Amino acid sequence: MTIVKKNAGEYTRYALSGTALSLGDGELTLDLAERERDYRVDVDVFRGADGALTIGAGRRYVAQIGIPARRYEIRGTGLADDMGFEVLAKTAVPLDADAVTLTLWATEG
Repeated sequence: MTIVKKNAGEYTRYALSGTALSLGDGELTLDLAERERDYRVDVDVFRGADGALTIGAGRRYVAQIGIPARRYEIRGTGLADDMGFEVLAKTAVPLDADAVTLTLWATEG
C-alpha cells in the first residue's frame, strides 16, 4: 500500500492485514476487496462531531483510500465453440493491496 501524508502532524493509526484496512486502532475496518469495482473507488474517512471515525462526511478529513479498478485475466478454457474457435473465460484478479493508496491528513499539529 502506498502511503501519502498531506501535511505535518499526528496521523490516525492504520494497519493492513491482507485486504482488511483498520484505522484508528480498529475503530473502523474496511475490507478493500469488497469495495473493489470495475472503476477506481475513493473512500473518504472523516472524524465526526462525536469524535468517531466515519465514512462519507464529517467534521475533519482523516484519510482517503484509493482502490484501483478491478483487473481481469482472460484465459483459454480448452473448449472450442461451434466454429472451432477457443472459448475464453474472463476472471477477476484478486485485489493487490500494494496497489491501494492511503492518503492521510494530520489530526493534530
